[in-house]
Amino acid sequence: MRFPYGLPAALIGAAATAAIISPQMAFALTAKELENLSQQITVLIEPIDSRSNSGSGVIIAREGNTYYVLTAYHVVKKLSTEYWIKPSDGSEYKLDYSTVKQLPGVDLALLQFTSERDYRVATLGDYDLLSQFGKSDVVFVSGWPAGERRVFHPGLRIDETLAPALAKKSVDEGYELLYTSITYPGMSGGPILDVNGRLIGIHGQSEGEILSQKESGSNEFPLRLGYSMGIPIKTFLTLAPQQGIALQLTKENTPPVKLTESDIIASVESLIPQPPAREKSDDAKEWVNYGNELWRLSSLYNDAGNPRAVKLMENAVAAYDKAVEKAPEFYQAWYARGNVQADLGKLEAAIESYDRSIDLVDYERALQEYKNAPESEGDKKKKELAAKLDFYATVWRYKGLMLSKLERYPEAIAAFEKVIQVKEEVKEQDFVAWDLRGLVLLKNGATEQAFKSFEKSLSINGNYPYAWIHQGEALAKMGRLDEAAAAYDRAIQIQPNLYTAFLQRGEVLGKILQDSQQAPEALDRALEIKPDDASAWHRRAFAFFGMMRRQDALSTFDRAIENNSKDAAAWAARGLTLVAENRYQEARAAFEKALEINPDAQETQEVIEILKQMEELDDSQSGLGGKK
Repeated sequence: MRFPYGLPAALIGAAATAAIISPQMAFALTAKELENLSQQITVLIEPIDSRSNSGSGVIIAREGNTYYVLTAYHVVKKLSTEYWIKPSDGSEYKLDYSTVKQLPGVDLALLQFTSERDYRVATLGDYDLLSQFGKSDVVFVSGWPAGERRVFHPGLRIDETLAPALAKKSVDEGYELLYTSITYPGMSGGPILDVNGRLIGIHGQSEGEILSQKESGSNEFPLRLGYSMGIPIKTFLTLAPQQGIALQLTKENTPPVKLTESDIIASVESLIPQPPAREKSDDAKEWVNYGNELWRLSSLYNDAGNPRAVKLMENAVAAYDKAVEKAPEFYQAWYARGNVQADLGKLEAAIESYDRSIDLVDYERALQEYKNAPESEGDKKKKELAAKLDFYATVWRYKGLMLSKLERYPEAIAAFEKVIQVKEEVKEQDFVAWDLRGLVLLKNGATEQAFKSFEKSLSINGNYPYAWIHQGEALAKMGRLDEAAAAYDRAIQIQPNLYTAFLQRGEVLGKILQDSQQAPEALDRALEIKPDDASAWHRRAFAFFGMMRRQDALSTFDRAIENNSKDAAAWAARGLTLVAENRYQEARAAFEKALEINPDAQETQEVIEILKQMEELDDSQSGLGGKK
């Protein structure tokens, strides 16, 4: 039985979903097990003479009685300070500063301490985070806020391709991981763990600022409004050999499992906060922090598909409403309100909240005060004003993202140009804003203008891989195919673990260039980077599939299966290709093999049932003299 207008929508949808499901080869730890593990591998790094500038770290290796701790360099950057390293048992080991190794270009440092005691060493997650995004996004961060009491907070990882657009600060010093875990000063250098307990990154930054009396009705108080940021462990693994660091590391390259809804809820249910107590209910900052905690936890419920996520976000908006009721000039609360409304899909309402925040900042006055402030290093007033202007630019950035989603492109372009203007006033060049401006121009059909915007981004930071990728798209649209391929190659050269993005660009090339030979060649380059990775073969096969070269697609999926006979995704994708060829019995056999490997895949079962029905219908039509 053939379908002249294409395959049935239900079958395509289910089969395509089944084709991207990979078998779960590892087991998630319980929240209690993760908490216990994180306690054993997390250390406190504390100045001997003060607790005020403490940080965290993670034990990653042991050689004899020497332990190696990975942390953020800014935790130990003061040469004049002496530090203690304090493992979980409370022991104190004085840091020999001469052994500190700073890694170039990133905010990472490797420390040492000597002990005859047995301390647990972290297992490193040596897999590509980007290729696993959407499968296992729950993370956990451990650290010592202000050196007082170690905390352990779950969160949801943000897609690396979106991270630069969402971050308050442009991605710099290796900060490519964004996540919703609640973090505080003192947690810098602490571990970021996946659900299997593997170290996937080092925490280092949090979006937030110190509130003043005028805006929040309180004295100085750190407010966490945005995302937390970390450096992928892959960055350390890439740089370490180049610096002569040769450690016996424990690594695992299997991707983490995707938690079930019940797993996620069990991990975070006890963390849902209570509203501010009666004696604190008039304090605007208490309502904002309450709303912020609800918002962050809602992301985990949303990832689990639990409808409670919406209720938590709605409660967060109500908390921010309370905050602005108590402190009408609390522009940070309006900003946070807009972020949650954006997550709720209420883009117009989010823009209204951002506009309210923008109106309350009094940008012109803050700018003038900043220009008049003394240039002395460490001047507190100058830093506060710079933070205020940075915040102002951030709100415009988010407004631009919402406008772009609403396809209000001229307004979005103007918003990103405002970000650029504000940054230039404080003598900063925002390469991310230039890149975002270019993306909107590209969507709006202004390809040459977009290309110039990407060029500007790269002139500020030539090692920004996303701008190279986007420039490749613009060049391809302009017909400059060789230059487009070179741009993609440059992105991969800068950040090898972006190879999946390169694969996606290979598929785009196949469509844009209308040249059946280009996409496979692009994908072959990616395979040179990581030839044994299943997803590379999958992408190559899907490129052939999209170009109607289905026999090539089948042979490529077969190659993936040769590499790993337990690759459920390859079996399912092979089945999808056979469906397109109207070879239903063979397709069903392929999907049954995928189900055998991954029996919990409901989508695969649905495909098999549909194929059985199609075979029966096909047989009945053949019996009536119909054509197969």
